[in-house]
Amino acid sequence: MARIAFFTPLSPVQSAIADHAEGLLPLLSRSFDITAITDGSYRPVRPEYRQQGGPNSIPWMDYRAFQRVADQFDLIVYQMGDEPKIHGYMLDALQRYPGLVMLHDLVMHHAILGRTLGQGKTKPYIDEMTYSYGRAGARLAQRVISGQGESLTWELPLVERILDQSMAISAFNGYMHDQVQLLRPGLPVRTIPLPYTLPEGFPADFDGAALRKEILLSERPVVASYGFFIPDKRLGLAFRAIRNLLDRYPDLFYLLVGGAPTGYDLLAQLRAEGLEGHVGLTGWKTQVPFVEHMFVCDVAVHLRWPHIGGTPYTPIRLMGLGIPTIVSDIEPLAEVPADAVVRVTPNAVDEEEQLIRAIDGLLSDRERALAMGAKGRAYVQEHHDLDTIVSSYVEYYRWAIAHAAELKEQVAERTQSISGAEPRPGYRKAVGVCGEALAGLRIAPDDPLWLPPVARAIEGLFAIKGE
Repeated sequence: MARIAFFTPLSPVQSAIADHAEGLLPLLSRSFDITAITDGSYRPVRPEYRQQGGPNSIPWMDYRAFQRVADQFDLIVYQMGDEPKIHGYMLDALQRYPGLVMLHDLVMHHAILGRTLGQGKTKPYIDEMTYSYGRAGARLAQRVISGQGESLTWELPLVERILDQSMAISAFNGYMHDQVQLLRPGLPVRTIPLPYTLPEGFPADFDGAALRKEILLSERPVVASYGFFIPDKRLGLAFRAIRNLLDRYPDLFYLLVGGAPTGYDLLAQLRAEGLEGHVGLTGWKTQVPFVEHMFVCDVAVHLRWPHIGGTPYTPIRLMGLGIPTIVSDIEPLAEVPADAVVRVTPNAVDEEEQLIRAIDGLLSDRERALAMGAKGRAYVQEHHDLDTIVSSYVEYYRWAIAHAAELKEQVAERTQSISGAEPRPGYRKAVGVCGEALAGLRIAPDDPLWLPPVARAIEGLFAIKGE
């Protein structure tokens, strides 16, 4: 049986990626000898994770221990996301040990920032920007360092080195698949959706009505959002929509199931909107009670803008449970059928009005809401089936193991520095022509929207970096 080192967060880490891993690993371990690799800052709390392994268990070790036995594994798999405190050790490991990357987020700029500027390291950040975007990247890095380039951290994915160091990529949606192919055309990438799972120990006969009564919401219409509430989840917009709906639904309650980062004061926001008594924040919930609270709501709202390319898991789980769900109309959710969710256009002039109409429509027409929930459940059952997805991973991992030598050679070729190599004929002329064209369009020398994609296009044509 092939041995796989599986880099991932695990409980008690507060991350949907930990939930994802804990749904997959028991099934993957039927086909592979899998060891989970953590960053070493905690001990997994689930009983099936044991350092020494054993029957019906999954062995784990920290990254430091892994480095002593790295050559004993046939494949390394990375569950890569954009949170530097959770995934930062994987960035280090991937440079040393190429592997198959399950790319949860396409925009990795925030993770790189956290590992460089966030630790007072200016030069590594400039180096990373230069690696990905050439001399234009170095200039743009100075804007970020000076505090004038926050938008660049969304516009520039800074994922290029991660792609170059990967043997292959597993994407979770078609949008991410296409973006990876655009950035690195020769890199193997397959789309394998997120699997729909319920946490271990979730009661088969769970009574959502009883929980709703227990938390004193049985007589009130309930809208809810779930997860880790960062500003990109658009809660300010949701608060305004709830406030505007109070005339029509005086008892309306907005339940927030999850936590928020330090410094993001949701209570102050809801007080500013005059929503005391109409909004409740539960704090972070472990997996079973988190899902139990999904049965409490009449309508779920999951907004996200800007997005970072990954498929948000919460809407998949909500749809799988048949919960009528409102989402932002973003590319990573483009595959969800139009009749399975209600979409709200992010940053549209009437975005707030769209959200108000969506909530009102689902609360007032329960027959429509339940029909939509049923279509969402049917979609998830067909496209996010756990057994089908596990089979896809097993096939992909086996393919990567069989072609490991070739894939590692390709990594070496991609990561080899060729910035000092002699440019191919026509390269400098192409740079000059493009520069003149951009100048004619009055594009600034450090424009973040035009220069990086043009530089990538020239690089792709001439296989040159750093100009």
